[in-house]
Amino acid sequence: MRYILVVMLGWLFLGCSSSYDALHVQNEKVLDFGMANSKKIEITNSPTSKTYVTITYLNPIKHALLNNDTEKFIVGTYMATGENEMQKVTLSNFAINGKKEEIKVSPLNKDAEILKLVSSSNPWSDYSLVEAPFTDKIDMNISFENDHSKRVSAKFRKDY
Repeated sequence: MRYILVVMLGWLFLGCSSSYDALHVQNEKVLDFGMANSKKIEITNSPTSKTYVTITYLNPIKHALLNNDTEKFIVGTYMATGENEMQKVTLSNFAINGKKEEIKVSPLNKDAEILKLVSSSNPWSDYSLVEAPFTDKIDMNISFENDHSKRVSAKFRKDY
C-alpha cells in the first residue's frame, strides 16, 4: 500500500512540474520574438533634445492578439529635453516596404494588452500600433517622419 502511495505522489509532482514548465517556455518564446525584432533609433533634435524611438516588429506567431491578416509594428516614442515636462512626439507619413497606402496607425493606451508582448515597454513612452497589409516578403522596411528630422527607416527580417 505504501509503495502505491509513493508512486502516485511521484506522478502528481511530475505532472504539476511539467505543465508549469511548458507554460513558462511558451511565455518566454513570445518575449524572445519581440526582443529579436526590436530596433532603437536616436534622433537628435537640438543640442539639448533627443527623440528615442523603439520599433518592434511582431512576427505572426501563435498568439491570440496576432494573426496573418496584417503586418504589425509597435512604435514607442519618448523625447528627452532635460526639462521636467514631457513633450509628445508626432510621427507621420509611415511607409512599410515603400508603400504608404492602406497603413493604419492607432495610438495605444498604457495598459493595452498588445504591449505585454513587448518586454521593453515602459510607462514614459507613447506607443502606436502600425498595421499594413500582409506580405510574403521576408525583409521588412518601415519608415516615418517626425517634426524634427528627415525620413527615418529601420529594417526587419521575418522569422518563421
